[in-house]
Amino acid sequence: MTDKKYDMTFHYFRAFAILSVMLTHLWHEPPFLEGFETEKRLITALSDTLFHSSTIYFIFISGYLFEYVNRKKPFSLLAFYRAKIRNVLTPYLIISCLLLLVGSCIFWCGGTFPAFINEGMPLTSAGDVLVCLLYGSASLTPYWYIPFILSVFVISPLFFFMDTALLSRLLPPLAVLPLMVPRGLLFFFRNYCYFLPVFLLGIFFARNREMCMDFIIRHIRAILSIAAFTTLVVFVNFYLDFIPNTETAYYIQKTAIGMGVILLLERRRTPSPLLDLLARYSFPLFFLHVIVQNICDPVLFPGLLRLWGELVPVSLLVAVLEIGLSVGLVFLLKKGLGRRSRYVIGG
Repeated sequence: MTDKKYDMTFHYFRAFAILSVMLTHLWHEPPFLEGFETEKRLITALSDTLFHSSTIYFIFISGYLFEYVNRKKPFSLLAFYRAKIRNVLTPYLIISCLLLLVGSCIFWCGGTFPAFINEGMPLTSAGDVLVCLLYGSASLTPYWYIPFILSVFVISPLFFFMDTALLSRLLPPLAVLPLMVPRGLLFFFRNYCYFLPVFLLGIFFARNREMCMDFIIRHIRAILSIAAFTTLVVFVNFYLDFIPNTETAYYIQKTAIGMGVILLLERRRTPSPLLDLLARYSFPLFFLHVIVQNICDPVLFPGLLRLWGELVPVSLLVAVLEIGLSVGLVFLLKKGLGRRSRYVIGG
């Protein structure tokens, strides 16, 4: 297996991950529209069932690429931390501070603090700003992920030097944790229990790629059956609410779907310009898509509903349009900022 193939499977999987994360937020029922209650409930049920907890894909890729990229060259702790500060922390701080500044300016000019910035809460002190940056609440959905993954990167060199045999022994008990401890946006301990085993699984996969791919191939029917069954259960649970810990089902579902998608991409023989574009733009898209959503939703939903009165297809069309607008915005910013774009929008 060539290095090119080795790279492209997970390069394209990154595109699948960012598309899933964006759809988690962009395909939604518009709360500012009255009526359509049945349709709104169906949209939320479908979006949550298919895309909620897609962060699992990103965590897995982070672990995989951390191991794969750093194993190809002599590992430098200082260079690793410097890269994370430059490529992850810096754009996060810049975009978060810009959002807080814009929200504050709107509020000072007599308006209301935008609901998607700091959950609509005005800033009253420098301490409020620090809390926002610590928890990612400048735009809680999805910026909570950045402080969390940065804390994982702080300790990840420990896993890099961990013996593979020890990692193999630790993974089975750790993989059970997400079945017992649900994730939580502002709960670091719960997020560690839920997501850290997935990061370690990515590392394990990178070290044992052939063995893991062989496992997926041999069990693909069972994997797809689990994916289909858990998807059905999660969808029905949205209406009947019979699962005590829904995140358990999402963890199993997304793990099974992820394995199926990885195998599909592994078998892909032709390049995909669209997947390549989404993968290369994945981090800027992560930062910008919710901003695009909150600007465009009030315009797109009423306009499209006047043309097409069915909310469910309109909501999906709005999501597709906002993904396209987000890609266009990233393209323009990258052109305008040049090489400095990675420090501002992450890529």
